[in-house]
Amino acid sequence: DADDKVQQYHTMIETEVHNAEKIINDLLDFGRGVVADREQVSIPELVQSVLIRFPAPPSVEVALKLPADLPKVFADPRQMEQVLGNLTTNACQAMANGGKLTITAHLQKEFVVIAVNDTGTGITPENMQKLFEPLFTTKAKGIGLGLAVSKKFAEANNGRIEVESEPGKGSTFTVTLPIQNK
Repeated sequence: DADDKVQQYHTMIETEVHNAEKIINDLLDFGRGVVADREQVSIPELVQSVLIRFPAPPSVEVALKLPADLPKVFADPRQMEQVLGNLTTNACQAMANGGKLTITAHLQKEFVVIAVNDTGTGITPENMQKLFEPLFTTKAKGIGLGLAVSKKFAEANNGRIEVESEPGKGSTFTVTLPIQNK
């Protein structure tokens, strides 16, 4: 029953509480030892869940290339959702004026390789060196923990995360995860 001004303030407070919660959770995740609660995880289901939780803006076209016969990975689904959520959010932010987000996956020996590709601004060679360092950010509102936490989670799940980028052409982050418990 509040007037427009009160509703506007309520929305601003809600947004800032959500931002503060993300910062606190990222700090906690980065600061503590990471233990992965690993299980068999379907990549197509995981990607769908990520896109529901972290939807792309209308200006970003989303393309998925996820084979139906892709084996499940052995990973912590909560951690992998956060990793892919960070990567898709970053990709969308790199395409502020629109673009294309492509998520693909394929089998490579005993691993599934998931690629998150954007047609955004790309990453300069100087920044490529620092990407996974804690507290490094190029964003005005970022604190620089998303990729550091993502790397920690990938490694805790016996996987890895890598990046290729070209300024002005976009970036591709790949997450490689095992299909079996090793």
